[in-house]
Amino acid sequence: MTDSMSAPDSSTLGVSIDLIHLPIQVSAEQLRDVYMEVSGTCGYENFTKTATGARLESSPTPESGISRVTFAKDRVQFEEQGAGTGTDVFFRRIEEVLRSLRQRVNIPMIVARTRNHRTLLQVPGGGEASRWLSEHAFNLEGEDFNAIGRPATVSGLRLQLPPQVQGEAHHLVRIEAWLKDPRSLFIEDVATWRFPLPVDQMEKLGQDLRAAEQVTAVGIPAWIASLGR
Repeated sequence: MTDSMSAPDSSTLGVSIDLIHLPIQVSAEQLRDVYMEVSGTCGYENFTKTATGARLESSPTPESGISRVTFAKDRVQFEEQGAGTGTDVFFRRIEEVLRSLRQRVNIPMIVARTRNHRTLLQVPGGGEASRWLSEHAFNLEGEDFNAIGRPATVSGLRLQLPPQVQGEAHHLVRIEAWLKDPRSLFIEDVATWRFPLPVDQMEKLGQDLRAAEQVTAVGIPAWIASLGR
């Protein structure tokens, strides 16, 4: 456990990325061909046909969690659940799947992108998360709630991080006391890009994902650590 002067330790629960495109017609056979082509490099072991497309996923293990990609008419969703997977590995899976899919259907443009990152942070210096939020994030003591007529605690807060330059993501950050462990903070960061991106500009997509990860993995923990000083 870290002290209040350093960024708290983090543990990723899961990451998902939605790539939204114009509706397309793609058959189950074409998606099965994608599965056959990328299963070796991406580690997908199961193919499941769904009402709107198909789902490819790995077999879950405690060591590596589970990887999943879901195809729908207007989007492709990539998910990593459980054990952490680095952004570079995750991005290579995205590249491989999109490359294979584009060989079979025409997807010229990604019209919007969303990245959802869920993680846990240890409360700086220990202690209960709800009390820490009250005292450090809001500077509230027990008597500050007297007007309500009942004891109260702060369960969480939300932040908006608007883009500062054109092309940056808009971040919506939720920070809450985690019910399963009162000494942990649950953090969800939803980053959204609302400008079109040609599918052949994968390098730009990778840059954007790494920039978003900096907010989640570096910026937010550093800000939380600063509140405890």
